[in-house]
Amino acid sequence: MDTLLIEVPVPSMGATVAELTVIDIVVQPGATVAKGQKIAELESDKSVFEFEAPCDGTIQSVIARAGDILPPGAPFLRIETTDLSLKHLEVAAGSVPRTTPPPAVAATAPKPLAVPAPAEPAPAFMAPSEYSHPPMSVMRAGTAPLWTPRAIKVAQDAGLDHTAVADIEATGPGGRVSGDDVARYLATHVSAAPAPAVSPVSASCETVCIAGVGYAIPSGVRFNKEILKAFPDMTEEEIIKLTGIRERRYAAEGETATGLAVVAVRRAAEQAGIDIGEIDGVIMATLIPDQPVPAMASALAKELGIPRALAFDLNAACAGWLYALEVGRAFIRSGTAKKLIVVTAELLSRITNPRDHATAFLFGDGAGAAILTDAPGGHRLARMALSGDADQFTAIQRPGGGAKRPVPSAAGNDRDDFFLQMNGAAVFKHAVIAFADLIGDALKRHNLAPSDIAWIVPHQANERILRAVSKRVGIPYERFVVTIGKYGNTSAASVSMALGWAAEEGIFNPGDKIIFCSVGAGMTFAGGLLVW
Repeated sequence: MDTLLIEVPVPSMGATVAELTVIDIVVQPGATVAKGQKIAELESDKSVFEFEAPCDGTIQSVIARAGDILPPGAPFLRIETTDLSLKHLEVAAGSVPRTTPPPAVAATAPKPLAVPAPAEPAPAFMAPSEYSHPPMSVMRAGTAPLWTPRAIKVAQDAGLDHTAVADIEATGPGGRVSGDDVARYLATHVSAAPAPAVSPVSASCETVCIAGVGYAIPSGVRFNKEILKAFPDMTEEEIIKLTGIRERRYAAEGETATGLAVVAVRRAAEQAGIDIGEIDGVIMATLIPDQPVPAMASALAKELGIPRALAFDLNAACAGWLYALEVGRAFIRSGTAKKLIVVTAELLSRITNPRDHATAFLFGDGAGAAILTDAPGGHRLARMALSGDADQFTAIQRPGGGAKRPVPSAAGNDRDDFFLQMNGAAVFKHAVIAFADLIGDALKRHNLAPSDIAWIVPHQANERILRAVSKRVGIPYERFVVTIGKYGNTSAASVSMALGWAAEEGIFNPGDKIIFCSVGAGMTFAGGLLVW
């Protein structure tokens, strides 16, 4: 039977759609596909849909990459097929991909996820005990997942032999059983199980020492089902597919960002074995301090009993903590300070619009901290690469609340401007490329290959973004530390929280090469290397 080689283009989504973002590609050269089989997942504006094979055949080459932003009609992949109805897409073997759109391909119409009109706002937060924990990824039958050191200790403290536990969820990094998984298991399988103990983990030329890390979360838990009350046309499945988030933490009335920062700092200092009285500087990264003046760093210094320490805030949005790490590193290298707290705390729940489908499901609250010192040895932090793209200034913003508009108008018709606002499609497109570039640049600066990297600790922006970045840089997703499912996007706090959580789980080994990367409003970019 005659065969032909066809070049399959990116599908058209209508006259108003000028470009689409490749989220994932699920086929490889040499794979056999059937007509209608999913070959990729694409995003157009606020819709996510499956791109299906237009015919039976064998994949010869994949032209696009995860994270690419492509116009309709751009070359996507090539298939060898016997379907002569697609002869208009035929190309010569060995030819270069087209640069002009070919004729349209008849295909099954995609089914985008609906974006409903908002309804009434949901309550401020829901206490953890009021709903059972939604299921996360469960270990496959017949397999034995790895356990983090903390998970093993929590099990042992409860009198369990972890090697005999078979029916436990494994939601930690790389499919490992985490301490959180064991705590949930004990709550449902072991009567009167003791609360798991949180045991802190002890711990070249431009590097400084990270002596300890810590994180803190507020008391309230907000599940998707509560937020969905304002969006009756959406489902839990859609939210998880779009964001990867199942729940997030919300501060209760009376909880403050400064209070969370105190907890995170004390945990970092305990891990470092340092008396807080030795600290000579506090650098706070936040986009919503407890009050505008004085700096929240000063409030924290007062609470910690180090009133003479240098103290200031900086705001680089989601990249803020990495910006603060670089400032702290430079201070120590220059002799400005010897022992610094680099901390971040965000209560994004206070500025999240419960009626806005673009942000209501994303954001959560939390804090994280690191102790930087001039000591030799320890975990070595290299220079961070910092950059930005102010052309995307309006992609994520909160227009109200500053000097230009300190309070809402008397009519109250601009109240939405006092909440965070986000152009999700624009952020996704720029974030995937930026994350991948930050990781690639760090590899080049340190003469490393992807296989040299033990872990990626990224800003917890969106699970789809992180999966696309993983495919684009060639580092397995199992090596990404991902906490967005339970904490949501906590802006500047997210990298520090993921690092602190992973350190407590004990998944890092001495010498592990860890890459940080973050993209924030502005836009701001930051990335660099930590050798554990």
